[in-house]
Amino acid sequence: MWVLIISTGCQSNSDQSTGKKRITEGKIVYTLTYPQFKEDNIFTSMFPSEMTFRFKDNNTRNELTTSMAVFSTLLLANNKEKKVTHLVKIANKYSGLEMDSVEIMEEYGKKPDGMTITPTDSTKMIAGYECKHAFVTFVEDSTKNFSLFYTTEIGVEEPNWCTPFHEVKGVLMEATVNKFNIDMHMIAKEVVAEEYPDEDFVITQQYQPISVQEMADIFQSF
Repeated sequence: MWVLIISTGCQSNSDQSTGKKRITEGKIVYTLTYPQFKEDNIFTSMFPSEMTFRFKDNNTRNELTTSMAVFSTLLLANNKEKKVTHLVKIANKYSGLEMDSVEIMEEYGKKPDGMTITPTDSTKMIAGYECKHAFVTFVEDSTKNFSLFYTTEIGVEEPNWCTPFHEVKGVLMEATVNKFNIDMHMIAKEVVAEEYPDEDFVITQQYQPISVQEMADIFQSF
């Protein structure tokens, strides 16, 4: 685990509780693993091993790319306008899905039935940041339970507003997420303060509009 924090020329403010500079523009790089598969599973070698989460002015950009760059996915979230654009690229073909606040909460932000998030007093250092702990439990299947860690030392407002973890008031640094029936464990390995142009948080590529079901079919077929 390591951390690289570059604050020169980047937006930041002080966390009064810690006295530490809170970056408000930069990126977090996560290591990804897939707990439902064995480590030597041939299919996991085609899955993304890293995710980059960029943030600026409370807009966020999540990006994943497979090792051979055959498949990539990009999720842009505009907190102010409460809009999300999900883009996927297979070979040289782009497909995209745009959602408003109602669609987002139904398709991406809805908490699974029986899921409860319970904060504890435990903490853990991840990528140089003190992270608070919470247990995520499932009433009907305890095998899905996992620990979640988040930090309030990074300056992103409502970072989880369009996810099932919207009640967590901090940036996720370690968690297990499930989408399209695939469990993905993510843990931050690096936090970098750096500046980005506004265009990085806007879709500029031409793409074929698709539905939520068509997006699910792409992931499941891949």
